[in-house]
Amino acid sequence: GDIKVPKPRLLRFLGKQWPLILATCVGTGLAHVPTTTMPFQIGALMDFAGRSAGQAGLFGFCQIGALAIGMMLISSRLGRVSAAPLAMSGALLAAAANAGLFFLQAFPLQLLLGGLGGVAFGCVFAATIAGAARCDEADRLYGIGTGGGLLLIMLITAAVPVIAGRFGPRSIFLSICCIAVIAAAMLFGLERGRRSPSAVPISWRTAGVPPLLFSWAALSMGTGALYSFSERIGRQIHLEPKVIGAVLSAGLVVGLLGTALAAFFAGRVRRSRALVVGMVGTGLSCLVVGYSDNLALFVAGEFSYMLSYMFLYCYLLGTAARLDATGRVGSLGGGLERLSYSVGVWIGGFLAQYFGYSMIGILGFTGCMAGLVFGFPSLFRALQRQTVSIDGSLQPVD
Repeated sequence: GDIKVPKPRLLRFLGKQWPLILATCVGTGLAHVPTTTMPFQIGALMDFAGRSAGQAGLFGFCQIGALAIGMMLISSRLGRVSAAPLAMSGALLAAAANAGLFFLQAFPLQLLLGGLGGVAFGCVFAATIAGAARCDEADRLYGIGTGGGLLLIMLITAAVPVIAGRFGPRSIFLSICCIAVIAAAMLFGLERGRRSPSAVPISWRTAGVPPLLFSWAALSMGTGALYSFSERIGRQIHLEPKVIGAVLSAGLVVGLLGTALAAFFAGRVRRSRALVVGMVGTGLSCLVVGYSDNLALFVAGEFSYMLSYMFLYCYLLGTAARLDATGRVGSLGGGLERLSYSVGVWIGGFLAQYFGYSMIGILGFTGCMAGLVFGFPSLFRALQRQTVSIDGSLQPVD
C-alpha cells in the first residue's frame, strides 16, 4: 500500500490549532494597540480637544498604567474564568471607551475613558496569554502569535495616519473602536487547546516564579528606556528623521524573524540555552545602540535588538506557561513588563539629561545582566524539576 509521510510537526500544529493561533495573533495585536497608537491619540487630544502636552501625557499615563494594573489584578482570576469570554468582553469594552472618546471632550471624562480602555485592553492581553498558556506547545504558539500580532500592529500603524489625515485627528478613536469590534469576533478560539483543564492556579511564590518575574522586570526596565529614546539617539548622531523612521520600521520586520526563530526552535533546543542566548543578545544590542556613532552601528544595534528581544519575549511567555498552565504568571509578567517599561523611560530620561545617551545603553545592558545573573539560576533550578515527554506534555521529575 501507499506509505503515508507524516507532516512536519510545525505543519501539524498549524493545521490542528488554527483557531487558537488566529485568536492569539489577534489578541496580541489588539493588546498592543494602546502603546502603538499612543502618539496618534496624544496628537488627536491636542489638535481637536485643545489639550496641553501635559494633559495629553497624563492621559497616556492613565491608559497604559491602567492596562498594566488591570493585567496584574485580573491575573488572580485567570484560573477561574474562561479566556474567550474575558477577551471578547474586554475588546467590546475597549470599543465602547474609544467610541466615547470620539464624542466626548470633557477632560475628566477623557481620563476616565482612557483608564477604562486601558483596563479593557489589559483584560484582552491577560486572556490571550491565559488561552495560549493552556496549549501543549505554548512556546511555539507564543512565537507564532507574537509574530502575527506584530504584523497586525504594523498594519494599524500604517493605516492610522492615513485615516486621521482624511477624516480628522479624532477619527483615531473611532478607528480603534472598529478594530476592537472586529477583533472581538476572532477571539473565540482561545477556548481551544486546553492542556490541563484541572490545572490549579499556583502562587507567585512558587519555585521559579519570583526569579522569572524579576528577570522579566529587569529586562523591561532597561530595554524600555533604550527603545523609547532610540529616535533621540539617532538624532544625536545627525541621522535624518526619515532615515531613523525607516530603520525603526525595518526593525519591526526583523522582529518577525525573532518570533519565527522562537517558533522554529521550540522543543528543539533547551529552554535555558534559548533564554540565555536571548538575554545576552538583547543586552549586547543595547550597548551597540547606546554607543552608536554612525548609521551602520545604529542599524546593527536596532536590528539585533529587535531580533533578540522578540525571540526572548516568546520564550519568557512560554516559560511562564510551563510554570503555570492557567496563565496567571504570564499575565502578571506582562503587567510587570509595562510597569517596568514606564519606570525605565523615567530613569532613562534622567540619565540622558545628565550623563548622555550612552548611559541608556548601559542601563539596558545592566538590566539584562541583572536578570541573567540574579534571576536565571534559580529559574533554571526550578525548571530542572520538570521534563518534557516526547509528545510535549509536562511530566514532573521524581
